[in-house]
Amino acid sequence: MAVEQRQRATLHHPVGETHRLLIPGVTRRESLMEYRAQGGYAPEGWAWSPEELRDLIAASGLRGRGGAAFPTGRKWHGVAAQPAPRVVLVNAAESEPASAKDRTLLLRRPHLVLEGALLAARAIDAQEIVLYLHATATEVRASLELALRELRADGVQTPHFRIVTAPPGYVAGESSAAVRRANGGPAKPTFKPPRPSERGVGKRPTLVQNVETLGNVPLIARHGANWLREVGAPNLPGTLLVTLSGAVNRPGVYEVPSGVPLRHIVEELGGGVIGGASIQAMLVGGYFAGWLGPDALELGARLEPESLRAWGVSLGAGAIVVVPNWICGLAQAAWLMRFFADESAQQCGTCLYGTRAVADVFARLLRGTASPSERDRLRLWAERMLPGRGACGHLDGAAIAARTALEVFADDIRRHALGGGCGRPETVILPGYEGGDLDAAA
Repeated sequence: MAVEQRQRATLHHPVGETHRLLIPGVTRRESLMEYRAQGGYAPEGWAWSPEELRDLIAASGLRGRGGAAFPTGRKWHGVAAQPAPRVVLVNAAESEPASAKDRTLLLRRPHLVLEGALLAARAIDAQEIVLYLHATATEVRASLELALRELRADGVQTPHFRIVTAPPGYVAGESSAAVRRANGGPAKPTFKPPRPSERGVGKRPTLVQNVETLGNVPLIARHGANWLREVGAPNLPGTLLVTLSGAVNRPGVYEVPSGVPLRHIVEELGGGVIGGASIQAMLVGGYFAGWLGPDALELGARLEPESLRAWGVSLGAGAIVVVPNWICGLAQAAWLMRFFADESAQQCGTCLYGTRAVADVFARLLRGTASPSERDRLRLWAERMLPGRGACGHLDGAAIAARTALEVFADDIRRHALGGGCGRPETVILPGYEGGDLDAAA
């Protein structure tokens, strides 16, 4: 049966808030029985042929929720076109310090993600599913292992599942780093080509998918392609899981339609800034997505790629960190650049030395000792010299963070250049900061 006909056949199902990813009332781990009661593993979701499944996901407009927002259906078709055997790798590493969305989904609704992985395996005819986790994510691993035991006890036939762990590290969550680790190597990115879709786990074509992306798959299979488009922006249909942190009254993980105004997320969901302070800046998307100033909220910036692109930042992993006006913004930027230097895989010279050089200059900006020529050179590095270099996007993220910091914290930079700083405490509130010397670049 054609995808369009099957879509019409499933549209009679009621679709409401309870059919999205983080359903109301589920604040603890959902068992297999409870997941089935919500419609999990429903026969209509499994009646599609592999080709129909690929076409369905493409028709839905689902895009990856891991940072790149690549069309999921196109990705599935690309892997399926490669020679068998094939592999699905569930990227649950979530190495972005500002994000907790994937962890939240796996702790609350592991079966939603596992069913998504099983449907993906069916769509590309994969015989193995790799679950890629950080070694420190013990609760997430326990949640997944219990879910797998429940499936086996229920007699569900599945491909071979394998759990692979990686040491903590920012670049460990990159897709080729995940594949490299699954192949027994270090959790560090590799140069492309070949891409994982061409030669991945065990040299087999590998579909690498983010947890949140897979969480949408069973619901699309059950309710049809139009289900995803009932909410959200046309260019990114569906909902997004947003991790809100920093100086807000109600930090947490929220599910919102894509395209929602950032002001709504910060003020309505997050309860505004602690103590009623003004917003000085925000990271939107995570550490590699760039800084936004408060004018973005005032002028209606929305949580979708086109709106954020107009401000020079990206959607990334949907993580928002709010920086208030009572602390030094330049200190946040300087520590973030130090983070990029510390977290380099140290296998590409341009990245290793580039991130250190940028962090060094930001440290001197903070101390008011950077020369005008260094400031000019920093802008040149961020805008022209560093982007697009190296094996992965780490250097791109550092360049975006540096470029947007020069714009958003321009007033702070001028004050610090006069000597004596800006008069505000250099308290760093970014997730993952554990103290240390802001002057140390690496």
